[in-house]
Order: sequence, then C-alpha cells, then structure tokens
Amino acid sequence: MADDIYQLAGKVNVPAEKKDEMNKYVLEILDKCGIRKTAKMNVAGEKVTVVCPARPDAHGIVRFDYSIFEKIQRNVSTYDMNTCELYTEDRGYNEFGVVMNMIMVLQEVYTNGGCYFVESGKLYSISAYLSLLQGILGKRITLPGRIRMWDTYLFFRNAEDYQNVTYKDLIHDYSRDYGEIDIEQLFAVLEVEDQKLIFPDSNKEPISCREEIDSAGSLSRTEYAYRIFCGMNEDEKNTMESFLAELLNAGLSERKELLAHRDKRGIIAELSLYVLPARLILAYAQAIEKDFWEIWDSFGGKGYSDIIQEDAPGDDDPDLFIILFYKVILRKNEDEFLEFWDGHNLTLSHDMKKCIQRWKKQFHDVSVPSDMLTEYFLAKIITRMNDSECRYVDKAFVKEFAEHGNDLNHQKALILLEQLLNKGQEYFPELTGEQADEWIIQDQRNKFDRVEISALSSLLTNKRQRNKIFGF
Repeated sequence: MADDIYQLAGKVNVPAEKKDEMNKYVLEILDKCGIRKTAKMNVAGEKVTVVCPARPDAHGIVRFDYSIFEKIQRNVSTYDMNTCELYTEDRGYNEFGVVMNMIMVLQEVYTNGGCYFVESGKLYSISAYLSLLQGILGKRITLPGRIRMWDTYLFFRNAEDYQNVTYKDLIHDYSRDYGEIDIEQLFAVLEVEDQKLIFPDSNKEPISCREEIDSAGSLSRTEYAYRIFCGMNEDEKNTMESFLAELLNAGLSERKELLAHRDKRGIIAELSLYVLPARLILAYAQAIEKDFWEIWDSFGGKGYSDIIQEDAPGDDDPDLFIILFYKVILRKNEDEFLEFWDGHNLTLSHDMKKCIQRWKKQFHDVSVPSDMLTEYFLAKIITRMNDSECRYVDKAFVKEFAEHGNDLNHQKALILLEQLLNKGQEYFPELTGEQADEWIIQDQRNKFDRVEISALSSLLTNKRQRNKIFGF
C-alpha cells in the first residue's frame, strides 16, 4: 500500500520569522517521539547498527529512518530546516507514520493558510493531532488557517485535485480547538454557497449613512452595500465594476486612499475596510442579478483579506487539553521511554518498577572477570540485541562504553545486560548459550522481555537517572 493516504494540499510556506520556532519544535517532536537516524559503527571489528538523534547537517537537512518504538528501519526521510518541508516516501501508518503526521499538521499550523492536512483528498479533522502536539510541546497550538473558512473554501474550490471538498466539510471540520472562529469568513462561505446575502433582523436599524459604517455589525454592512449597489444609476453601473476590480485586489492602506471618493465608490471603499471581498461581490451580483462566480472569476486573484476586525474574545480556559503520545501508539505505559525518565515524569508499569529495583540489586552483585574484553563484549551484546528484535542501541551509549572499557561500573552494566539476554538459557544445559538463544529463546521471548532489555539499555543512556540507580 502506498504511504500517501495523508498528504498536504497546497504548499508549505512558513514565514521567515517563524522558521526557527518551527524547526525547534520539529526536532523536539522527533526526539521525544523516538524518531532516529541509523548509522554503522565498527566495534571490536564488528560492524553494528546503532541510532543517533535526528539532527541537521551543515546544509540544514535533518535525516531519519527509524522509530525506537516501531523498530523498523525505513527509507530515509528528510526535513529541510531552510524551507520547513518534509519529504517522506516510506512512512507507514504506525509509530513512525504518526510522527510524520504530527509534523505535517505543524506545517499547516505555521504556514497559516494555503496548506492543509488531508486524508485521501478530503480535509482531515485534526483536533486530536493538535492535542497530541500540545502534549509533546507543552504549549497551546491553534490552527489559524482553518478558522478563515472563506480562504480555505476558495483554496479547495481552485485546487484541481481537491474540488470534492465542500463547504459542509469546512463546517463539520471546525473545532474550537482550532481557535476562535472568524465570523466574517464564516458568513462569506455560507452566503456564497447559498448565493444569497444573510440580512440582519428586520427590527435592527439599518445603516443610514456612511458615518455609521464603523460602528455597525457585519450583516448590516453587507446589507448597506447591497442597497448602495441597487441604487446605482447607469453611469455609476458603468464605473462600479472596474472600481470593484481595483478595490478587491488592493491592500488595506490602498483601500483607505480610495475613501477620498465622495460618491458611492467611497462608501464601498469604506465598507471594504470591514467586509471581505466575497461578500461585497455577492452584494453586487445580487443587486445586478448576475452569477457571483462569473463576476468573481473575471476579477482574478483571491481578493484582500486584511480587514479591520473586533478583537477576538480571550481564551477563558488556558488549560491545555492534551493527548499523551504513548496512548496514541497503543502502549499501556511508558516503560519504553526510560531515556526521558526523571524519576517521576513517566507512567511505568508495576513490572517495570520491579525490574528497576532488581537491576539495582543485581548490578551491585555483578562480578567482573579479570580477563573481560569490554569492546568485544559490547559488540556481542549489540549483535544479540539486534537479533532478538530489541530496538537498536544509541550511538552515544556505544561510544561511551567503548571509551570506558576499563571502568568497572561500565563493565558491570554490560554484564547486567548480558544476564537479561541469557535469561532462559539455564533450561537448556545440553546446548551452548548461543545455541539455546538462536534456536529456541529468541523466538520464545515475550513482548515484555524485549521491552525490559531495551529499557535497560535506554536507562543506561540516561546519565542522571543511571547515576541515581547504579551510582555512575
């Protein structure tokens, strides 16, 4: 199955002033979610596979191909810190794929419009991914691009590959998790889809003059525009359409200059400070009884979006709603996360807590043979772990233990790892340890046995907790 169910519609375009922040969060996501880059090392003449943190090279390219939780080496994916673009052709839909989706959602967040996370060509509701990102990054993540529904509606209307996205998709997709809804944009979608303006209640006083525009409501402003268009004489009709074409592709400062017109054009220019172009064009089309899209398409472009709006209400609930990564990847606990453990921050199983206490006791009871060749011993352990379908060990772990081959504590830690790998060999005295392991034990290890072996090697890379437990 091709790994293309989840995609980005549009182009990633992160503003220059936001790239450093985006890049920082991507590296944090990769690190905390166990995405690594595999590498080869020579240890005692053996070539072994290890993993390194995903970090940018001299050109700003981050490469990665492995999830420590999925334990599958994939084709190399890349993230470009210069452009904030992600390239991943071999991602799957499990632990590795979930993290790629998180980065794609973050790309949508930081592009802030014109780039949307889709599933099989349909707009994908990503509230859960925002909560997952909030759990990883510890900060509120909103989706400013999607709350601008008209911009999103227009994007998918103009995108040849995604024209099956409808206004109903936008309405059903919206979540308060995305941020406070942009009412002006919502009105634009609803009105254009219905090809009819939404007028204010009849008991509401209509705008009677230009001076009342700035204090009026959104529906009253478009109703006023409609009345202005309906009241045009023939000369005004001849000039208004070309004026609208000029107005709708002008920025806010340019539109303010057009206020100098003291006729109906000046009124429409003033309304344009508050009203989106789609709603003005609809008012015009409705007044002259023409098709909205025929007029809109004749003007070209997408129209301005920089309107004056009232301040959005503040967030009354600053607490983050988070989803924990370990639950998303269908783990019951965080036993596999010991490199991130500070002694309190992880949800560990009762069995893992017992393992840690047992390791501590066993470590102090380990006897190191006087003829121990540490680097050879290290190479053998790494090979056995890889053969036992444990996750690849960290390069920093291998480097440290190779460099401290004469240190008693490092030697004891390796022997402790070997004891875990040797578990069960005592039941097959007629076989050598290697035979028992290769022929029988590797295939009979349960899931927790593999987790325990990986967890110990993971804890040994966590120097602060390693020192608290093992004293080195």
